[in-house]
Amino acid sequence: MPDFRDFVAQLDADGQLVRFSKEVDPQFELGALIWKLEEQGKAAFFENVKGSNIPVVAGVMNGLERYARLHGIDDSKHFTRRDHAKIMQEAIAHSIPPRELNTGPVKDVIKLDDAACLYDLPVPTFCEDDSGAFITAAIGVSRHLDTSELNVGVYRALVVDQHTLNINISPTSNLRGILHASKEKGEPLPLSLAIGNDPLMLMAAAGKPESDTSEYAVAGALRKDALELVRCETNDLLVPAHAEIVIEGVIDFTEERTQQFGEFAGQYGPGTNPNFRVTAITHRKDPLFHAIFGEQGREHFTLGSMSLYGLRDKISQDIKAQFPLVTNAHMIMEPSTTGPMFQLNVQMRKSDNDQPKELIPQIFGAMAAGLPMSSIFKRIVVVDEDIDFTSYKDVEWAIWSRVADASKVIIIPDQVSWDTERGTKDGKSVRIGFDATMDLEDRDSLKRPIIPGLDDIELEDYL
Repeated sequence: MPDFRDFVAQLDADGQLVRFSKEVDPQFELGALIWKLEEQGKAAFFENVKGSNIPVVAGVMNGLERYARLHGIDDSKHFTRRDHAKIMQEAIAHSIPPRELNTGPVKDVIKLDDAACLYDLPVPTFCEDDSGAFITAAIGVSRHLDTSELNVGVYRALVVDQHTLNINISPTSNLRGILHASKEKGEPLPLSLAIGNDPLMLMAAAGKPESDTSEYAVAGALRKDALELVRCETNDLLVPAHAEIVIEGVIDFTEERTQQFGEFAGQYGPGTNPNFRVTAITHRKDPLFHAIFGEQGREHFTLGSMSLYGLRDKISQDIKAQFPLVTNAHMIMEPSTTGPMFQLNVQMRKSDNDQPKELIPQIFGAMAAGLPMSSIFKRIVVVDEDIDFTSYKDVEWAIWSRVADASKVIIIPDQVSWDTERGTKDGKSVRIGFDATMDLEDRDSLKRPIIPGLDDIELEDYL
């Protein structure tokens, strides 16, 4: 199974990588080029980054077709997030424990204490109001205080000065709980960041398996081979042996900082967290620095959406269990269309025209996957069984075609939002529901044109 640089080499050989030899400024210019290339589905290799002798690679995993390729799936055009979620579930169920090595390529160069300087790294600044330069493609490794088990996640980190980072830690991440427990005990928290990882390792770290499942073991199952780890120089944490760069350090809770960064919802995401003091940097002889454009960058969203796979399935199961008229439910999570919150598409078999309008506020008031539905969903759309409830395009067609009366639009004001929705009033905002079903008396006149046998026809059979 290829490591990070092997996969980059494969993209290069296939013409999917654009190399830049001209010097590029890591502040804004590099990010602008990443953005333009991601629109073309290309990865970028910046050989000459101002202020550093380390190349930057970006856009490596900017679409599901790249993950399909890693999983050996040829028909990548029809590879969906649902297919991807199934692969993750299989890996969690059949995990392969990692193995520890005495040393590895990431130990080629070891820099301790003052020699471990963050300014040697080509860390980009992406958006104009970002707090500064951010490391965006690192996995963070820590230990649960009660079990001593390793925890791995994906965290962005602001470069504060040459020896200090500020790690952004989501309120829902396992690291937040570990951080709280460490602070309560008055103990510093060792943390290590690995940059330039096997893409399947990134997938496992972003996928948020249950807390008793090792992300390293999930990565092993995805790779079909045990992940190789090495022990850090200044703490007892284990990191991928074939990573490009590892930053070791400790959170001692003596100083906090508020940072902001262009987030997936197309807005700035603020966060206040304790600083991280760097104690060592190790790397390969000729390291590559992996950067992921934040905001609505394709690689950012492709990776970030993996954290929601399990949530989406659980919400669907819970909604169907609570509401017998619901035949299917699907969470739409495309930031380019749904923005900072999500949309729930509900397919139902109704026997009364009022049932969809009654159902919408009931679902907004429900709990599913342990979460209040009104806090994470901005819109709920109820559709008939002839609509593809998983298709944003098809559901939008139903809204525009079947919502003719104002009574089919349900507005629920002053609902508590979650922290990704910035434009709230006192933490609250409106919720909207659409009854996009046909009225029973209109079913014959609003019937959709159908081509019999369309799904069974394969064009290649006739050519």
